Amino acid sequence: MEALHRLLKAEFTRFVIVGGISAVLEYSLYFAFKTIADYRVANVLAFILTNVVTYILTKRYVFTSSSQIHKGYEALLFAVCLAGALAVNQAVLWALVKHVSMDDKIAKALAIAVAVVWNFFTRKYIVFRNHGVATQPVSRDFPAGKS
Repeated sequence: MEALHRLLKAEFTRFVIVGGISAVLEYSLYFAFKTIADYRVANVLAFILTNVVTYILTKRYVFTSSSQIHKGYEALLFAVCLAGALAVNQAVLWALVKHVSMDDKIAKALAIAVAVVWNFFTRKYIVFRNHGVATQPVSRDFPAGKS
């Protein structure tokens, strides 16, 4: 149990968990919006809505500010990095669908994967840099070193 607890405390692991939740949400919203809009518009809508949720989860569970950075400035940095992620996501989706003739179900999954890499590095090194890592409360159910 201690090994599992250490794994779940790891910054990247928490990022992957939040990212997994976000990926499922974005993928689902994409296909919901695609029923009423072009795939490019559906992608933008799904991406934006998903990343509102992702910001909240990332801020709460992955990276936290230990400094007194202005929250508005942090949100602005997040939005700028997010715009880059949207551009990357949109370009990958468009290129794979339009120029490679890939099915959009696969292309969307690949676009999400590329954006995940972008998001981790921009959030870690730009948005939440030098702000510390979120810490999870220690469970009192299992004494340290015992499973």
